[in-house]
Amino acid sequence: MKTALITGASGYLGSHLAKTLKKSGWKVVGLDLKPSTNTYLDLMHICDIRNREEVYKFFDRIHIDTVFHLAGRIEVGESVKFPQVFFDNNTTGTNNLLWVMQHFGVKNIIYSSTAGVYKSKESPLHECDDVEPMNNPYAASKYAAELAIRHSGLNYVIFRYFNLAGADPDGELGECHDPETHLIPRILQNLNNFTIYGGDYDTPDGTCIRDYVHVTDVAEAHLLASDYLLKENQSRIFNLGTGTGYSVKNILDLIGKITDEKITYVYSERRAGDPPFLVADINFAKEVLTYRPKHDIVSILNTAHSWQLKQNGK
Repeated sequence: MKTALITGASGYLGSHLAKTLKKSGWKVVGLDLKPSTNTYLDLMHICDIRNREEVYKFFDRIHIDTVFHLAGRIEVGESVKFPQVFFDNNTTGTNNLLWVMQHFGVKNIIYSSTAGVYKSKESPLHECDDVEPMNNPYAASKYAAELAIRHSGLNYVIFRYFNLAGADPDGELGECHDPETHLIPRILQNLNNFTIYGGDYDTPDGTCIRDYVHVTDVAEAHLLASDYLLKENQSRIFNLGTGTGYSVKNILDLIGKITDEKITYVYSERRAGDPPFLVADINFAKEVLTYRPKHDIVSILNTAHSWQLKQNGK
C-alpha cells in the first residue's frame, strides 16, 4: 500500500484529497496546524512545516511515497498587508519540507501553486506563458516555492490552480475558510448584502473574470499526477481549471437562479493584487495526465449551495 502525506490536510482541498486517495487504496497521513475530523485520514499530526525538527521527527516515524504539499496562506489581500508572513509560510515552509524529503529519500512531491503567478491576458493561459510574480506577495511567495522545488532534484508535479470551488457531491465535505475570501461561498453567505470588489476592470461587464474548477476534479488530478510521477519519473507544471471564464456578475446571476433569490450587491474599491482575467488553457494536462474535469459551473454552484444549506442547518 502506497502512503501519501498531505500537508494542509485539514483544509478545503486537503479534506477532499484525503477522501480521493483513501478510496483509491492509499494510506493517507496528514500534517496541519489544526486538527481534523476527516475519517479518510489514517493519521493526523499537528505540526507547523516551518518547524524543520518537528517535520523531521514525523518523517522518521512513517515511510512516505508521495508528498502532496497543499499547506500555505492563500489570502491575496492579506499578503499585500503582510508580505513577510506569506513568504515565511509559503516559501520557507516549502523549503523546510524539501530539506526533510531529501534527507529521508522521499522523491516525489505534488505542489499546490496558483494561476496568480501568470501575467494576466485576455485569452486562456498556457504553462509557457509569462509569469508576473510581482502581481502580489501571495503569488510571489508561491512562485518562489515553485523555484525551490524545481531546483531541489526531486520529482515534482506543480499544479497552478485557477479558482477551486464547489463541494463534495456526497455532501460530506465542503468549503469553510475563516475568514472566507473565495467568491462563491462569500456570495452564498451574503445573498442580501454582497460586495463586489471593483466594477471598472477592462472586461465586458467591468468585473473580474475567473476560471472555476470543482474541488473534486482537482483532487482527482492529484491522483493522476501521483500515478504519472511513479510511472514516468518526469517533472512537469500543469494548469488546473476548466478552460472557461465567468465574471463576478455572471456568477451572481447564476447563483440567483439556483437559490431563486434576487441578490443585492454594492461595488467597492478593487481588492489589491486582483488581475482582471485568469482563465486556463488545460490542454497540456489533458494530453499528459488525461485530466478531464467532470463538473461544469452549474454543478460547481449546486454542490456549493447544497453544502451551504447544510451548514445553515437546512
